[in-house]
Amino acid sequence: MELSINSRLLCFGDSWTAGHGIETDTRWEMDASPPQFIVKLREGNSWPRWLSNKYDIPFVNMGGCGWGNEWIYGSIKECIDNEMFSKDDLIIVSFSYPYRYHDKNKYGPVEILFKLYEILKPYNHYFFNAFYPLLKDEDFDMSMIPHTFINPEYSYSDVLIKHEKKTREFVWQQNKRKVWTDNRFSEGHYHPNLNGYKILSEYIYSEILNHNNVKNKITTEYTYSEIIKHINVKNKII
Repeated sequence: MELSINSRLLCFGDSWTAGHGIETDTRWEMDASPPQFIVKLREGNSWPRWLSNKYDIPFVNMGGCGWGNEWIYGSIKECIDNEMFSKDDLIIVSFSYPYRYHDKNKYGPVEILFKLYEILKPYNHYFFNAFYPLLKDEDFDMSMIPHTFINPEYSYSDVLIKHEKKTREFVWQQNKRKVWTDNRFSEGHYHPNLNGYKILSEYIYSEILNHNNVKNKITTEYTYSEIIKHINVKNKII
């Protein structure tokens, strides 16, 4: 991956990208649609800011609180349709909970992954999991996933849990402790604080660097139609 003077960091995701949890004012702790001041505070200080500093390029935070993966897909497709992306850009997609709005979704987790991969293939892009692995509960051959999906069985929340256990630093909103012990944790009920988002920027930066340094990368790529055919054949066998 090579960046240029024209490169931009473009980040898509849910509240874990939008920066929910940055604020210290408890009035907005559970509010996905707070006043614009809080929205801008979150967007401007989430991990995209700290990651863009490392690359020394401008960033656009396209995360949305409460967004599901189909909303993320729609936002990215709209940008592509309107020719907003450049081949110089670095695009990072952080997946939300795979079954958020499942009763309204048109596509399953595997399908949405490959639909995104198809439209993002011409660009520098990487996929990460936010607070829950996209394919954790899917019966799918992980060797078939796109090579740009970094640590598909790991998530940002795992990074922060590990960090808190190791260092005892505050990494969660309102400086809470051991939030992963709450049953609501897997539903995206908790978010990082400012320190947590800075830690995530370090993680993302190092993982992209490691990914680009790995030799003998998997070169087999599958199209969306091939994946759908694979899923249909598998379902017939079952």
